[in-house]
Amino acid sequence: MKLLFYLVLALSLAACNDEVPKTQKLAGQLTFNDFETVDGWASGTPIPSLTSEKAHSGTFAVKVAPGIDYSLGYNNLLGKVGGNKLRKLRVQAWVFVPNAQSSAVLVTQLRDEAAQKDLMWEGLSLSKEAKEVNRWVKVEKVVTLPETATYNNRLLVYLWRNNSSQPAYLDDLQLSWAD
Repeated sequence: MKLLFYLVLALSLAACNDEVPKTQKLAGQLTFNDFETVDGWASGTPIPSLTSEKAHSGTFAVKVAPGIDYSLGYNNLLGKVGGNKLRKLRVQAWVFVPNAQSSAVLVTQLRDEAAQKDLMWEGLSLSKEAKEVNRWVKVEKVVTLPETATYNNRLLVYLWRNNSSQPAYLDDLQLSWAD
């Protein structure tokens, strides 16, 4: 009987947790990834940028380093990102750069695949935006999408090595409305 009481008490206390569940969207949030659920979903195909070396939350993050030029990231049609026409997009993430020599860039790209051209390419330099090195730092960038953007354009958000000899890590990537 005591065991049942303690079990019910533990479950009740766990239910009172004030944290927002990761599955619950915050106001304005379009999508979020902490890279925890990626492991095992690639049909056995290795994902070189997925790593457990460092993580801001949980066990996994993505990284770029010599030999890994681009990280796993967000890749979807603009029409699937939000139901309405997006004008501005807020990109937020936690990044880790070991020192100021890292030249990695957090890229937001909008691509017209039919015309095989970029409509927008904006980079956030981690060495400039991460005010501290050798620790996790939150970075944010608001990007304005071009007026010519359509639902069929492809939105990509990823980490690019940019010829850096130093690794860089990305975790807890969030895209949200900015207007």
